[in-house]
Amino acid sequence: MLTKLAYTGLLCALLSLPSLAQQAPMSTVPHQQGTRQGQKMADPSIRAQKMTDRMTKELGLDQATSQKVYAVALTRAQKIDGIQASPDDNRTKAKALKANADDFKAQLKGILTPDQFTKYSAMKGHRRSGRGGAASADSTDTDQM
Repeated sequence: MLTKLAYTGLLCALLSLPSLAQQAPMSTVPHQQGTRQGQKMADPSIRAQKMTDRMTKELGLDQATSQKVYAVALTRAQKIDGIQASPDDNRTKAKALKANADDFKAQLKGILTPDQFTKYSAMKGHRRSGRGGAASADSTDTDQM
């Protein structure tokens, strides 16, 4: 009888161990700055190159225009990283990101033909509407195109 009781107690203890195991609290998971959904943002040069490649393909840019777009996109991506890394509050960062996006848009307007810029604006509007956003095609944000 005593052995049956001992085996039953041992069995109960073994079965309850998994429920007693502790998981790491969410607050101990390291947060990476400049991330989206837990993924680290790519290097500014990589982001600028991807954006340039996409624009070259979809807008039919020539080599010289493509190089100008890359230079502007690289500067934009580097500024975004600097803004995101700053200790400023979110409102200040949002204003800086908006100013950066407006500057980028103005520079693109000077590089692209009017037809290419119209297509670019339409591409941005299409991407926003695909995410469920209701923003108009001519408003700006900090997304990569």
